[in-house]
Amino acid sequence: MRLFFGLPFDAVSRAAFLSAQDELRRHAVKGKFTDGENLHLTLAFLGEVERERLPALRALAAAMGRETFPLIFRSLRCFPGGIWYLAPDPCPALMDAQSRLSEALQSEGFRLEARPYVPHLTLGRKIVLDGNGPPEEARPSPISAAGGPVRLFLSHREEGRLRYSVIG
Repeated sequence: MRLFFGLPFDAVSRAAFLSAQDELRRHAVKGKFTDGENLHLTLAFLGEVERERLPALRALAAAMGRETFPLIFRSLRCFPGGIWYLAPDPCPALMDAQSRLSEALQSEGFRLEARPYVPHLTLGRKIVLDGNGPPEEARPSPISAAGGPVRLFLSHREEGRLRYSVIG
């Protein structure tokens, strides 16, 4: 099972993210854009996990509580490889929750990525734009969104489409 912990968003927030994605898409020559139902903010990527470990992970998700995180996304950025994303403004509560989650996962024996955590909402991958960078109109107006609570997601294929389903 391919699993990760993340923050889901409500339909109103996803619609705002999709609007920003549409602006980026207008200037893309090619790329794979994230399905609107899959938009989330990853806190910890686990990768392939044995089914026997699922109860411990569900318990960890429950222990994280029902806290939501008021986030403001106003920055459009790109990771190497054409991975375009929206970055939220700094949110100490989010960073604290991610740190607590990482510590709990490591104490359960999970290996996490060694690189520093960068909160982001991926709009698309392998995107090539028609210019040297995103045009000004592709930069989003501030998007206020309440992310959360922390959830355990399953990444799977459903009828040939990639889906992220909340399972804990």
